[in-house]
Amino acid sequence: MLKKSLSQNLLKDKNLLDKMVRMAGITRDDTVVEIGAGHGDLTRVLAMHAGFVHAVELDQRFRVLLEPLEGELGNVRMTFGSILGIPLETLVSKPVKVMGNIPYHITGDILFKLLYERQLVISAFLTMQREVAERLVASPHTRTYGALSAIFQLAAEVKVLLYLKPGLFVPPPKVESAYIVIRFRTEQDVSRELVEFIKHCFRYKRKYLKRSLEERYGAERTSMVYERMGFAASVRAEELVPGTFLEMYALLG
Repeated sequence: MLKKSLSQNLLKDKNLLDKMVRMAGITRDDTVVEIGAGHGDLTRVLAMHAGFVHAVELDQRFRVLLEPLEGELGNVRMTFGSILGIPLETLVSKPVKVMGNIPYHITGDILFKLLYERQLVISAFLTMQREVAERLVASPHTRTYGALSAIFQLAAEVKVLLYLKPGLFVPPPKVESAYIVIRFRTEQDVSRELVEFIKHCFRYKRKYLKRSLEERYGAERTSMVYERMGFAASVRAEELVPGTFLEMYALLG
């Protein structure tokens, strides 16, 4: 029995899973960390393509299905626990590809975990709720553009690869899903402080940016930023391209 509380909606179609692994370009040269092994369907396909697979699963009830895969496949190691509590450096010592049909209720937490541990992540191929995927790739001046969009577009190249209907999952979720790729930029340092700054800029979404900045930095420093950036008094955070937040952050020190 799958647990609704753990957002367990599994992909079982081997042809679809094989297509997704091939889209990720996984070869024998790759080590893969799989988030949410479930019944092991994706794990098996990954093992056919990758050099080694570290599969992580929270639900202890799946041990009977997953533990035998280590001996059967030879290039799989199972780790039981929450991916949020397992530092990637305890699994691998060099950059890897990450793949998984991630639990919808902790999608944001997983995204930021990968962001903060990106020195060990070459790329991430993730299945998630379509709404979140569209926020990640949203453009300024659109309804879905927000802090998540700006942060991840600064830190990475993000692209939607496939849209997935509910009927492809067991059991079917109530929402559509998307399969995305995140390729982190090695040249861009997106620190926790920058992330918090961008989140604060979007604190009063649909209101003037000035309100958020004055609350944190005061009127004088905010006026300096507006003058240096050439902002109109009515500018809003959702109008600014991601790189603008980086410039503002640098000005504010």
